[in-house]
Amino acid sequence: MKENIRFINTFCLVYVIYISTLFRRQLLSIRFCPGFKQYDMECESHLKCNAAEKTLFIVNGYTIKECSQCGHRYTKIDDLKNHLIEVYSDEYFFEGKAGYPDYLAEKELLIKAGNRYAKIISNYMTPGKLLDVGCAAGFIMKGFEDKGWECEGIEPNLTMVSYGRNVMNMNIFSGSLEEYKYTSKYDLICLIEVIGHFYDLKKATLNILNLLNDDGYVLVESWNMKSFAAKVLGKRWHEYSPPSVLNWFSDNTLTHLFENIGLKMVAKGYPQKKINMEHALSLLEEKLPEFGFKKKLFKITSALAGRLTVIYPLHDLNWYLFKKTPSGITA
Repeated sequence: MKENIRFINTFCLVYVIYISTLFRRQLLSIRFCPGFKQYDMECESHLKCNAAEKTLFIVNGYTIKECSQCGHRYTKIDDLKNHLIEVYSDEYFFEGKAGYPDYLAEKELLIKAGNRYAKIISNYMTPGKLLDVGCAAGFIMKGFEDKGWECEGIEPNLTMVSYGRNVMNMNIFSGSLEEYKYTSKYDLICLIEVIGHFYDLKKATLNILNLLNDDGYVLVESWNMKSFAAKVLGKRWHEYSPPSVLNWFSDNTLTHLFENIGLKMVAKGYPQKKINMEHALSLLEEKLPEFGFKKKLFKITSALAGRLTVIYPLHDLNWYLFKKTPSGITA
């Protein structure tokens, strides 16, 4: 009996030492998920993950990773100082690829998109003061303004800011949400295809919270990394386009992000997003592998049908409406 006890004790001791050694090796070898704060070794997201990261694939030289606990997907950038200037230059708005072949050509489509969103929002609140983050030239804001909203915007590209101010007569601030020095409070904050572009997600979302009135709303339009198109295309999905896009979301990860800072989802839907064929062809050309007559084919197709309007695949893109709750965190 005593020999059996000694054997069990010895086995348990050896097992504990083995597990401890293995755990120590894992701690030394893995990097922890930076979650919504991208530059710390341990996850400091609102979800407090503290979990290991998993490499998914490499796109444009950037490693796209996923937190094994919260499911958040992200990549890193090294040059924060020049990030906005380099990525959101005029090339992004006028030379295609991951951006736009001609952003201004989609003016009327974007104003109508603002009209549609204003109509949706009218089911939940009356017009008030709105902040549009990443507003470009202010076209979507103009759609809201037409429906009675008082609008302001933030945009890093100076050409877009100038056009928005001088041509659209919109009130637009130059810069990023992460560095925005706010003095106002807003009834509605719009993040139309912009949340994936934040370079400091935690700072941006906390700024959103502090910019909202106590009963304010946040309208988010975001691509769904769990959509059918995203699953089928894998790394060739058009939204895997770093360094422009740095964060990717599903229904669950986006909802959890806002819930954990005190915002509750009150509505969700699928926007009827329309773009020019030239824009669609530009995105497609950027993601397709090279073949002999690729450039000529897309150039001819764009010349013949570039100004036609197409609708994005349903369910690849979602909109969400979140409302600030009494439990909302304040920074």
